[in-house]
Amino acid sequence: MKKVILIAFYFNQVNEIASKRLRALAKYLPEFGWEPIVIVPDLGSVPSENNDLNCRIITTDYEDMFSKYLNKVKPSKSVNDSGDSGNSGDSGNSENRGNVDEKSVTEDKLKDSSSVSNPLVSKAISIAGEVFAYPDGMKYWYEPAFNVASEIIENEEINAVISSSWPITAHKIAKSLSDKYDIPWIADLRDLWNLNPYVSHTAIRNHFEKNLELKMFENVDALTTTTDLAKETLSTLHPDKKIISILSGYDEDEFNYLADYKKNNLDKIDSLKSHDKLSFIYAGSLYGGKRDPTLLFKAIRELEDDSKVDSSKLSISFYGDSGNISEIADEFGLLDIIHIGGKIPHDDVLIKQLNSDILLLISWNNESEKIFIPGKIYEYFALERPVLSIGYKEGSLKDLIKKTDIGYHVNDLESTKKALLSFYNEFIENGYIQFKSGNIKDYSMVEMAHNFANLLDDIKR
Repeated sequence: MKKVILIAFYFNQVNEIASKRLRALAKYLPEFGWEPIVIVPDLGSVPSENNDLNCRIITTDYEDMFSKYLNKVKPSKSVNDSGDSGNSGDSGNSENRGNVDEKSVTEDKLKDSSSVSNPLVSKAISIAGEVFAYPDGMKYWYEPAFNVASEIIENEEINAVISSSWPITAHKIAKSLSDKYDIPWIADLRDLWNLNPYVSHTAIRNHFEKNLELKMFENVDALTTTTDLAKETLSTLHPDKKIISILSGYDEDEFNYLADYKKNNLDKIDSLKSHDKLSFIYAGSLYGGKRDPTLLFKAIRELEDDSKVDSSKLSISFYGDSGNISEIADEFGLLDIIHIGGKIPHDDVLIKQLNSDILLLISWNNESEKIFIPGKIYEYFALERPVLSIGYKEGSLKDLIKKTDIGYHVNDLESTKKALLSFYNEFIENGYIQFKSGNIKDYSMVEMAHNFANLLDDIKR
């Protein structure tokens, strides 16, 4: 079996979307002839789930940038110092990493000057963040990870390297390994780098960042992204590079316990059993109103005013942060059809989704969203329930929903009314909503790993 080193900073953050792709890649590559050796930083804890993975996981030393600089500037502790003096860096330690997705806490600390009243000091802190967190706050992982990986390469036959960002430091490690040992290298950009619409820097930082990306990938054998639109966007900066879009997916093993639940609760989830109300469910954050359900409520209101639906036959449940859901529902006279359940464990959310007719997916209605596919849609594939997606008018998510025929993606009032009416009429006629998609298996994590294996087999030096 051929061997590949996987440089994966977020590998052990099992609850983060970044980790799901990395862990599934390591888990399933052996099924296609590749043995992964995963290099991860020591962030303070090792998840028990690692015992179930069919791969070697090697943990390196790690010190984040904030702690490193703090240790340099804080005074030595004398016998008269209080115990509190040693805790000033705790907020930047690895224990907080599990709550971060794709972004460095260290960079945020250096850039966030909102609590500083002096504007000159505030500006200085912001500039410091741009200068010192370059290319990212995890840059001190480079040396220990490179040294460990080099030792492996010098003692074993390694056939390829895969690095996955964020952070960019992962690519820097892989580039050095590839250059030194002449090993084929795949750089996986879960999010784009300089072309990421949600990343902004000063003009000076942007200049250096773009040059760094061009230099970083000048000898890469292949670049991978998570959507076709991201691939097209990336090709504008790297027109001569081999770029492959490899979508993520759902891992069937994560939903095994639902099989037992289904077996023991057929009376609750039998899709052929009539029930009184067409039920919708949304679980997750609304991000301060960026994810806005107003279109849904307005469509229901107009359909009922036109005597096309009876809202008493509808129920909409929200789990997570409730935002201003009650105010929006009340504005349209629909307060009585909503249920706000607050934050509950993820496994409980999945069961509630399994018992619902329609799964809501609400995205930010912003053009910047068009290159992304939210991880939640893959979870919906595994649950095999129809989807009503509300978000930007075009893009990767809409294309995926249309391709899989898993439901509707809507952006304006008329399309929302049309989708709702279709669901409602089917429910009134049959007492349930049929799940029609037949090709969701194409979007499993096994298929994702298979695509990486094919690419690994294809690249040669």
